[in-house]
Amino acid sequence: MNFKLYFLILLAISVLDGCRSDRPADQAEPETASETPAVLPPAEEDYEASEFKWGYINRAGDLVIPARFDDVRPFSERFAVVRLGGKWGFIGTNGELAIPAIYKGAWSFSEGLARVQSFENKIGFVNYSGNVAIPLVWDDAEDFRSGRAKVRQEERYGFLDRSGKLSIPATFDYATSFENGMAKVQRNEKYGLIDTAGRFLVQTEYDAVWAFSEGLARVRQNGKSGFVNAAGKMVIRPQFDSAQDFKEGFAPAQKGEKWGLIDKKGKFVVNPAYTQLWYAGEGRWCVENNEKYGCIDATGLLVVPMNFDQLYSFSEGVAPYMFQRLWGLVDKDGNIITKPIFGLAWPFRDGIARAAVYGGIAFINKRGEVVIPPNYLDARDFEEGFAPVQN
Repeated sequence: MNFKLYFLILLAISVLDGCRSDRPADQAEPETASETPAVLPPAEEDYEASEFKWGYINRAGDLVIPARFDDVRPFSERFAVVRLGGKWGFIGTNGELAIPAIYKGAWSFSEGLARVQSFENKIGFVNYSGNVAIPLVWDDAEDFRSGRAKVRQEERYGFLDRSGKLSIPATFDYATSFENGMAKVQRNEKYGLIDTAGRFLVQTEYDAVWAFSEGLARVRQNGKSGFVNAAGKMVIRPQFDSAQDFKEGFAPAQKGEKWGLIDKKGKFVVNPAYTQLWYAGEGRWCVENNEKYGCIDATGLLVVPMNFDQLYSFSEGVAPYMFQRLWGLVDKDGNIITKPIFGLAWPFRDGIARAAVYGGIAFINKRGEVVIPPNYLDARDFEEGFAPVQN
């Protein structure tokens, strides 16, 4: 095997060990996407100008923003975070600096505001014009979601509104960012859920709690998982060793070492028979036994045979699979779209996806055909019509 392709394959295996979407609940993961800790950039003196610069291509594969940045992030709300030397700023879609690179750290825009960090390690928010909308006075803060931003004040957590007012006082021992209008909070080592006005949807009386999904919220009590309704009433008593959120009317639940599917009455409609089981989109649930993966539907019918060494969730009707250390594509009915010919495959976004091919990272369509050749050292996913690439 060509050495370059062999290296890409090894890299793919190591990367994908940690990046499957919708990881099974028995693997370590943040309880919601908003719980992933903010990764602060290192100090300015830790940065060096990159030998290989970053720019952006359009969906035709043309380099429309020249590769002149030391690091970049995807576009969000028409702006992208970029690094020049040891400082971060923002560019617009024309590739010109719209907000000067003067910050120790910067994060993508969310709901019209972007977090920035000073070299005194204080965090605040800027608007699209680059003006400071919320002063840089906070030791810790997260992005705005549902009109609220989590902040830490004297080891307690609360939430700012868009004016910078602490609209939900910092009285919680722990909190997550809002997700679909709900945030998880902790007091006295117990968890509950609040709304954007700070009202309790679920009181802080559980060992763990997750955001509502399809009208039910997962809770954990005395080592068992159950579900409460929108009134905070327990409707499926804690009886499962673990569980995941309801999707399309069903939720994975674990009894002993095996997983099955339950309905909203807490009854198993697919008996516990799998080592792993998680919702994969498109009315499918990925399952695993004996290190082989496939998919079932809500009735338990095996619609994607368990022939794969790894299988990832569906995006736009297509899922990457691994067989003998190479990757291909399969549809939701189990039809093989491509043989395992890629060193790595990523989820589809707007009809195209990244894939590791001979020569580097390319973009493919849903037939597995290369639509943007591997002309760059590295490439990241498209967002808002642009993909970061490294020359």
